[in-house]
Amino acid sequence: MPGPTGAKKSAPATINKRMTTLRRAFNLGRRATPPKVVTVPEFPRLPEHNAREGFFEKAELFAVLAQITDAGLRDFLEWAFWTGMRKGEIAKLEWSAFDRETWMLTLPGRITKNRRPRRLALEGPLRAIIERRLAARRLDCRLIFWRAHQGAVTSRLQVGMPVRIYEFRKTWATACRKAGIQAGKAGRIFHDLRRTGVRNLRRAGVDRKVAMAISGHRSESVFERYNIDTDEDLREAVEKVASYVGQLSSPPTVVPMAVRREG
Repeated sequence: MPGPTGAKKSAPATINKRMTTLRRAFNLGRRATPPKVVTVPEFPRLPEHNAREGFFEKAELFAVLAQITDAGLRDFLEWAFWTGMRKGEIAKLEWSAFDRETWMLTLPGRITKNRRPRRLALEGPLRAIIERRLAARRLDCRLIFWRAHQGAVTSRLQVGMPVRIYEFRKTWATACRKAGIQAGKAGRIFHDLRRTGVRNLRRAGVDRKVAMAISGHRSESVFERYNIDTDEDLREAVEKVASYVGQLSSPPTVVPMAVRREG
């Protein structure tokens, strides 16, 4: 967006997010007792033409994972690939959310973006990841996904102590480069794993509401923004239609009635 000379330009998506925050503030003011706001003004949305459409194929992701020596970070990234969960949610997962009897994981509302708890069944690759995290579990760490601190020694942190996984841009960029995949603004970013998770859930035929419960999308409009159709999706759709029509009965089953002529 154009701005004053020398001023930093804001992208339409950034402006829309700020407008959403303002709209939320006005609505809270209107609902207060007594009301702080009489009416809520209209906040128009700017068109966003810069939506990313990056995806990870399974082989690409595991090529990147093979270049990462940190087991905790590898499990963190693979979890994102299978679930499409937000980075912040994965980073805050604690063992208190895990039920070993039922092998269910309950995300508390305090760590989800929409403040609503949700449950996740630990089957297949998710169970394998949790089994690896159980083997690496430390009693002095509540986090399921953690990495050993390698930074400066402080009064609170020593080298090797478990810390939350969140910032790993350099490790990600190096792993992608070694795997022959471009990273960063012009290439792959962590958030592409979320898009991939949503796409895979839909391609697998998972019910939309169930898929949204796993990835944590509350709004269908936002969910659809991640469920981007690719050439492969379109080809698969045509193939499915052709397969369905091919199974239909070809010979006509209706015999035309003889027309009675009046004498």
